Amino acid sequence: MATNLIDGGGDPFAESTTSTTSSPSMTTWIVSLLKNVPELKNIYDSVRNPDGSFNRTAAAIVDMITSSSWYLEKGPTVAANIAGRYKFGEKFYQDKVSQYKVTISSLATQIGLDLTDPSVAAYLESLAETSYLNAWDEDYIENTIIGNKDIVGKIAGGVYESAVQDLAEYGNLMGFTLSENTIKDYQRRLIGEVTEGGLRTRATPEQIKKEIRDKQALLYPMFADDFAVGRTLWDVTSSQRKVWANLLEKSEDDLDWNDPLWKDGKIFTMVDEKTGKIVARPAWDAEKLIKKTDEWQYTENATRLYEGYGIGMLNKFGMAAI
Repeated sequence: MATNLIDGGGDPFAESTTSTTSSPSMTTWIVSLLKNVPELKNIYDSVRNPDGSFNRTAAAIVDMITSSSWYLEKGPTVAANIAGRYKFGEKFYQDKVSQYKVTISSLATQIGLDLTDPSVAAYLESLAETSYLNAWDEDYIENTIIGNKDIVGKIAGGVYESAVQDLAEYGNLMGFTLSENTIKDYQRRLIGEVTEGGLRTRATPEQIKKEIRDKQALLYPMFADDFAVGRTLWDVTSSQRKVWANLLEKSEDDLDWNDPLWKDGKIFTMVDEKTGKIVARPAWDAEKLIKKTDEWQYTENATRLYEGYGIGMLNKFGMAAI
């Protein structure tokens, strides 16, 4: 959490202790602070004489304020920013809050909150002043939003949805399509949760990608080293995919991992007869597998091949058409 004051103000309490002889009657912001903060009324009553003058210097009064339970409970950052409202004026204070409103609105939009939702708008409005008083940075503000169970459930779209879409694309390259439940789970994990102590725990996209790689490496151990260096299942099955696309007269982009030829790695894996281990199926064997399918039988490739066989037989018996 940031503890610096917003630029342009300064700490009124620190500045008021630089002189021990200034007349307290001239330090009007201190008087305003004492009169407007209920918790400081006892100090106001104790330093004010019956004739309206004050029996303490400005520095002494500031010492009393900074030793008060109000100051200790609020902390130096919040207390100084509250005091700044009276020293620098209401316009200064509202301008600073407005700056936070802009920042928070932008942040909320980025993470996928709908600012037209009345409950979201009201929450963000109140958050702006709290954020200014505490001098929170964007990370802390986002964590605070995520920690609000009523608001975090309204996140839709934004950077987290984009991150999940990227994971879905990566999953497809690694050989499977994400289910709706998996997509929701990934988004929930990317957003994370905030503990009562304010600690946010969440997964990163790279951590989830590693989980995907590790899962696929267990299914296809012969590609484990490839996955470890960043290659995908799409990459390591390029030769089988090219044969498949050529023979079945498809685009490689039409590949569906749930296709009977591709499901469970059928077209690119096989059992080694000598070792009993699963190994990569060579492209020439993938071709044999494809040509056994009914789908291939109805392609132009098959027609041309069979026509070629027919002409060959006619030639063999001297019956080819002239």
